[in-house]
Amino acid sequence: MNIDDMAHTLAFLTCHHKDEAVKSALATCGFEIVLYDAFNTDSLGTFTNEKARELTQLQTALKKAQLACELTGHSFGLGSEGAFGPHPQVHLLPWNYEVLAFWDVAHQHAIYAVHGTAETNFASQSVTSLEEANAFAQQSQFPSHGLIVGSPSDSFFQKGIQDASAFQDLVKHALSLSSSVWIETDMRAHMNPTRMKVIAQTADKLQVLLSSHCPQCKRPGFGLTQHIAGALCKTCHSPTRLPKAEQWSCAKCDFTEIKELNTWASAAQCDVCNP
Repeated sequence: MNIDDMAHTLAFLTCHHKDEAVKSALATCGFEIVLYDAFNTDSLGTFTNEKARELTQLQTALKKAQLACELTGHSFGLGSEGAFGPHPQVHLLPWNYEVLAFWDVAHQHAIYAVHGTAETNFASQSVTSLEEANAFAQQSQFPSHGLIVGSPSDSFFQKGIQDASAFQDLVKHALSLSSSVWIETDMRAHMNPTRMKVIAQTADKLQVLLSSHCPQCKRPGFGLTQHIAGALCKTCHSPTRLPKAEQWSCAKCDFTEIKELNTWASAAQCDVCNP
């Protein structure tokens, strides 16, 4: 029986209310989210490096999904892990990578949904005045989005600030102790509505994968894994960097299928016509 032919409970290991972001999408393929928040997920790594992440982003998401099953006894688990850094092409812009890992205990089967976007307020700054701090806060969508003042080694270090008066008082106190203060956006999901939206978009991708079955082994998780460049230019018929085909792969048996796109590139997209 296919995974989306029957209702299942899906244990989600999270301390930051991410279940609210994913439950709608995953309900469409028959899963009811069961929240498990008794495990301290910060022990697997924090954005502010009180605890460095020892595994890769994919491995950490899978570890959380597997722990969700182990700690609840459920057959299906879900784990989430985010990462932030520079835009892959425009390095001055921030970028948010999100991973949702689905774990099927019975089949020892992992399915990953990965989503990257520039839709993030991820930022940090060293400030030397309250005016600079307030300007940073405004740019960061504070107070709807939380802020962090200080670094873990600072006596005044505090996460999850969403009150304007508390923020100003803390910055004033910090500046009385140091000539400059580090301020950054709090990227934990429950402190960041923009990130919650991106997690929901990642859940939409996972829903598609859970509903897509491998032609060979019939397990879910059959999806697009690679674009194959080479679409021909309409004008000169030279191959371009635009995709001519998609490679779809199974997350379980490694079966792959090439799907031709039958697309053409314009002269403006051709390195020969438009070097």
